[in-house]
Amino acid sequence: MFDKNELEVLRRSLNVIDIKGSNAQYLANLQIKVEQEIFRIEEAEKKREEEIKLGPPELRNNKENKKPVEKS
Repeated sequence: MFDKNELEVLRRSLNVIDIKGSNAQYLANLQIKVEQEIFRIEEAEKKREEEIKLGPPELRNNKENKKPVEKS
């Protein structure tokens, strides 16, 4: 499929082209689909960044359940 940059180029180009009445609804639907795909990609990127911040899944619970070591 397309990556985010390619979709953004397509979205901008849809704003520039001449639209005839018979194509208006089709192009409006196409703009919506492109925008939704861009949004989906952005949300996936945000989720991936959050997962990276949390660290590997097998270590996530260990960080939360660890108690400080008492020095004697």
